[in-house]
Amino acid sequence: MSSKINVIEIITGHFNTLKSSSDSKLNYTDLFTFILLPVIVACLTVFFGFKQSDQMSSLLVNFGAIFTALLLSVLVLVYDQGNKLTEKLESNNNQPILKAKQSLLDELYYNICYSIVVSVILVFLCLIEKALRGCVLDFTIQNIHFNLQPDVWFFSPLIVFFTINLMLTILMIVKRMHTLLTTK
Repeated sequence: MSSKINVIEIITGHFNTLKSSSDSKLNYTDLFTFILLPVIVACLTVFFGFKQSDQMSSLLVNFGAIFTALLLSVLVLVYDQGNKLTEKLESNNNQPILKAKQSLLDELYYNICYSIVVSVILVFLCLIEKALRGCVLDFTIQNIHFNLQPDVWFFSPLIVFFTINLMLTILMIVKRMHTLLTTK
């Protein structure tokens, strides 16, 4: 993969923010909230035969596009705050509150970048799901006949996973921005 579009560092950086700040160990509550809960709901969509509608796809594409633009502007704000905080740290390097804010800004940067990446993935998955909607793959393995609908069995659950994950991550971003801007 081209280094210009490789987002692995952003994804790993985001998941590193799900560690406890006190001991740098994985926080199992965060892993449940951001990974396992969306996986469970996505699996339930397969179990209940959830199918995406045209209106829902359109809504999710708009949601992803709007949040990408909004998050890019928040990213500029975080960058600006980071520069100001770096200047303060250079002049007052023994203030623990400034170091905590710097750490929070670094985590916020990864969370916002991750949300932008997930928004782009969400839009892409909605487009693929729409293109494959109604497609049925018929095949037989050892005299057992299968009908596989990729939109129902694969793309809809992925869309649900990324939508829930994105919404939870945006809530985390809002909470962290609130903490950053209200802490003196």
